[in-house]
Amino acid sequence: MITLDRITKRYADFTLDLTMHVPKDTITALVGVNGSGKTTTFRIILGLAKPDTGSGTLLGADVTRLPNTVKRDVGAVLADTSFDAVFTGDDVIRQMKAFYPNFNVPLCRTLLERFALPTDKKMEEFSTGMTAKFKTVIAMGHEPDVLILDEPTAGLDIVARGELLDLLRAYMETPGHSILISSHNSKDIESLCDDFYFIDRGRIRLHETIDRLRDEYAVLILTDEQAAAMDRSHVLASARRHGVIHALTDERRYYEENMPGIQMARGDIDELITIMTAGEPLRERNQP
Repeated sequence: MITLDRITKRYADFTLDLTMHVPKDTITALVGVNGSGKTTTFRIILGLAKPDTGSGTLLGADVTRLPNTVKRDVGAVLADTSFDAVFTGDDVIRQMKAFYPNFNVPLCRTLLERFALPTDKKMEEFSTGMTAKFKTVIAMGHEPDVLILDEPTAGLDIVARGELLDLLRAYMETPGHSILISSHNSKDIESLCDDFYFIDRGRIRLHETIDRLRDEYAVLILTDEQAAAMDRSHVLASARRHGVIHALTDERRYYEENMPGIQMARGDIDELITIMTAGEPLRERNQP
């Protein structure tokens, strides 16, 4: 559904350089700290920014020359975009119906009602959470083949986040759909996605499945003596935190067998990002 092959984009103080793929029937996350390149990646995929080198496709079309027929099959929510402040929900629906001939107005209104979003209120009167829900519902209104969502749950409380994630799961029940999503909420990513890419300073540092993250990743909590003596061949990165060494591994069972009694914590996405961003990288794993 989405391919980026050795894509680069250079700015004065930042360079994006990555390869990634989103297959059909898959929910893929792009995770990383602010400024790591997530929004730039989304803009390149959507044809809003032109790469300097490399190639990319969206639904089979070159991302630098996306035809309207492809754009109509894509739903997008970007964190830094919004609707006109004086537009009401009804105004937006009319506008989307004009842009997308297959925009499903009954479906859109049903979803807006489900999330208690008024159609007679101006966008400037919406709260942050209301705006986040509204943008996602509108993106789904023309029943696209692929959704590209940049922080869609930002500003939502736990109940609203759960409702929105359920909506995305329902969307994926139709064969042939895919989602590329970014979020700072690791629990959302781990409960929703099939795989994720970790991007750091414009480069993909790791690509992994959620199942393998749950089953095989761990954080080893080590004294200096343990860190100096250990076999580090299965350590992805390490960092000193709170006076001890935190080492991220993707081979938990190896260290359970070879370092019995070692202190160990679950290797979730938050720990992965923290250690790999701030720590010393020892090796990279880009293929699941």
